Amino acid sequence: MLKIFFILALLFIPIATFAENVDVIANPPSGTYHAPLYITLTPTEKNAKTFYSFKPDGYPQDAFLYEKPILLKHSSPFIYFSIISTTNESKIKQNNYILEYPATIHFDTESISGSGKVQVNIINNGLENIDIGFWYIQSLSDMVTIPEHTILNPWKKYGVEINYPGTSSVVLRSPDDDERDILTYKSTEEKTITTSKIKITTKIVPREIISTIANTSENNTPEVKNITIPALIPISENSPTIGRTIDKTPQINPIPDINQIVKVSAMESGQKNMNPLYIWIFLLLSMSIGGLRWFIQRKQK
Repeated sequence: MLKIFFILALLFIPIATFAENVDVIANPPSGTYHAPLYITLTPTEKNAKTFYSFKPDGYPQDAFLYEKPILLKHSSPFIYFSIISTTNESKIKQNNYILEYPATIHFDTESISGSGKVQVNIINNGLENIDIGFWYIQSLSDMVTIPEHTILNPWKKYGVEINYPGTSSVVLRSPDDDERDILTYKSTEEKTITTSKIKITTKIVPREIISTIANTSENNTPEVKNITIPALIPISENSPTIGRTIDKTPQINPIPDINQIVKVSAMESGQKNMNPLYIWIFLLLSMSIGGLRWFIQRKQK
């Protein structure tokens, strides 16, 4: 009976030693994407609870409980982990997601007129199909979001009806709330040109009389004073832009490198309490060695 106990103990020790804690997998992986994405978290144990956060320097107790796929529209670090008990939890993991929306989506025109329900068109000036889902158009009194998974082919247009009160602008924004294009207000009133006589008044400026008596030469040529020509004033950025074209291409701020703001490593774990399982393994190993020595000593006698 004692031999059977020793054999079971020796079999139990390797199994307990190599047993792994719960783990969790995030899909899609870290990377750069050009449209909003859904993040799914899958733990290796069904009874595990999974949590997530967007703050690398936050606390685990401030994380959100994962219940369904998470919609991500902005570039962000993503923290996640799973737990069954205080002695069985996964490592705290981190993915980095960078969302770069194409710069080829614009309004088809530069101005808008009228009021009420108006239609504006979006055009894709690029050479690839673009997912414009979750892009939105905003006026002073309305906002319309384009349905997800809406694909706009190269040089094709997408029309949107929006309430427009007039005398204001209409803005096109990407899903991360960045302003990509703007429609300015254009008045529909006709301007009448009236012709009238223009009365020109001249202001008499006193002139300095040049004496021909005191300043004369033998050929009686009067002395001519030096004339100072004012210097030309350079045109600055704030000067009127007459004869110049203005680049209306939306200026997109470069997306910062997410790795520069990461404050924990991708596989960093918090400190954990000692697992009681290792205490039992140590006791069983000690009992096994002691029993084996007792058995050998008894055989020698």
